[in-house]
Amino acid sequence: MNQKFKYKLSHLLLISLSVMTAGMVNAAEPLISLKEMVEKTITSNPEVQARYHKFLEAGYEQETVRGGFLPQADVVSTYRKQEELVRNTGNTQIPRMNNELVLRQMIFDGFATSSEVKRLGHASRVRYFELQSTMQTTTLEFMRAYLDTLRYRELMQFAKDNYVIHKQMFDRIQERVNAGVARKVDLEQASGRLALAEANLLTETTNMHDVTARLQRLYGELPPETLEVPTISSAGVEPSSEEALKVAYKQNPDLLSTIEDIQAKKNEIKTNESRYFPRLDLQARKNLGTSSDGRYSNSAADLLELTMNFNLFNGFSDKNSINTAAQKLNGAQDMRDKACIDTRQLVSIAYNDIKQLTEQRIYRAQHKASIENAREAYRKQYDIGQRTLLDLLDAENEYFQAKRSLTNTEYDLQLAYARTYAGQGELLNKIGARRGNLPEYAREEYLDNESVCHAVAPVQIQIDKAALVADAKPLANIYPSMAKPITPVAVPTVVPAAAQTCNVQAITDRVNDWASAWRQKDADRYLRFYADKFSPEPPLDKAAWEKQRRQRLSSNGKIGLKIEDLQVSCEGDIGKATFKQAYTLTTFKIKKVADTSCEVCNMQRIPTIAYQDNTNKELQFQNESSDWKITRELVK
Repeated sequence: MNQKFKYKLSHLLLISLSVMTAGMVNAAEPLISLKEMVEKTITSNPEVQARYHKFLEAGYEQETVRGGFLPQADVVSTYRKQEELVRNTGNTQIPRMNNELVLRQMIFDGFATSSEVKRLGHASRVRYFELQSTMQTTTLEFMRAYLDTLRYRELMQFAKDNYVIHKQMFDRIQERVNAGVARKVDLEQASGRLALAEANLLTETTNMHDVTARLQRLYGELPPETLEVPTISSAGVEPSSEEALKVAYKQNPDLLSTIEDIQAKKNEIKTNESRYFPRLDLQARKNLGTSSDGRYSNSAADLLELTMNFNLFNGFSDKNSINTAAQKLNGAQDMRDKACIDTRQLVSIAYNDIKQLTEQRIYRAQHKASIENAREAYRKQYDIGQRTLLDLLDAENEYFQAKRSLTNTEYDLQLAYARTYAGQGELLNKIGARRGNLPEYAREEYLDNESVCHAVAPVQIQIDKAALVADAKPLANIYPSMAKPITPVAVPTVVPAAAQTCNVQAITDRVNDWASAWRQKDADRYLRFYADKFSPEPPLDKAAWEKQRRQRLSSNGKIGLKIEDLQVSCEGDIGKATFKQAYTLTTFKIKKVADTSCEVCNMQRIPTIAYQDNTNKELQFQNESSDWKITRELVK
């Protein structure tokens, strides 16, 4: 007995020593901060590095063209065999072997070099903002993998705990069944739930493996065992989605790169315009194979000359090159418009997720706390026979799912902040990370002048839960008592459209959807909002009115439609919506902004208000085919 006791004691001491040693090793391991990991990622990630070298390449390309301002020196060596038409008197012929030193200096080239230097300067800034965009995107992807690593570490621990609890319950029930106290069906239920717990554990370990591989791809090495909990959400966001969009429109690198590209294309047009001007060069020559002492005297003199080259005709190539550059400018402006749209979608969705997940986290926490209390109560009641095994297993599984849902919500909220900051071009600043050896560009005035983005975000949906409950049917009507006898299934009768009760929210949504279809110029969707019995105001009949609307929606230009002071009322089965409507149709034209001799010079795409009006309008709705449709449209 003493030997066994000594053996157990020594075994416990060894275990304690190993635990303490492991703890000391973990304590000695330095904690790598999130900032350090992000800086390593944006410095060593291959995709970021490729963008960085593209940026350096653009800078050297600009310096290459800038060399056109400096003189050019060449040594020209020639060997000639020339027919002798006159006698070589006084040894004055040019020698067969000759070397010349030639110096050239560009005096005027129609501003081609200066325009090209400016173009490449903007092209370099395009590459700079593309590098910034790649760093923001890579950092966001890294943050997604980083948060998922923390997420799945927690979820894997939940799955481990869930498996242990189900295994302990299975063993306990198995003992009762073997003792004849419990039923065998209880063991079957416990066995099935244990298998589910094992499957959940396997799923979480697989997720953990996959996210580790994702983080390794971005970070360059396996993540450390201890990760810093991010606090980027503590910086907060703007009070409204419109304010968040205004920040994004000033700082989003994708948008700024398109504006810089517009400036580059404008300078490309000026570069091509230079071919309409003469070129002046100053040139000096010195023959190194001659002397001034009489030998080869006809070629011994130094030469200084001013040359002019003025192209008169080259098959309209110059004009077409300008037209080509003008179309590039139009394409750059279209890409800027696309960047506005993409930024608005990214920031609006991420901002809305922040608001929704913040509220959702409260409910998830309440759910977890309530289920935890119920779980403990069920355990005690099961021990005294007041709860069944199925109740206990259901409570355990729901508690496991509640913990998972709360954890997912918390990490989704952190990711929503990261997505918002990335859309604003602020993610690296919020983390406090930066990459060295990058210039700081002053904000030029054209970055604001060329921005056509409007900070108009979709309205965040707010559910009036009190109104939902007030409008709901009584609970007894929804869930009839199971004690009632089963009655034969009756054939459902179709409720006439006129019997449908008007709802203010439904009419409001229809008006907003109707306006959205109009803005998007979706003629088919727009016309589906009108009832079959809709009759337009005279003198048009419905066929002529529909033809007119299709023509207007198919015209070139951008439709702007703003609805204000929307008032909705209901009277039985008729809904009425009155509002102020501001309508604009904007078209874009290519115009010359400078009075020059060429046909296409300094072209820009100029927005022009082709049509606008402000009216008071009334729409009347009735239910048709289970949907509210417009029966009358009145302009007041």
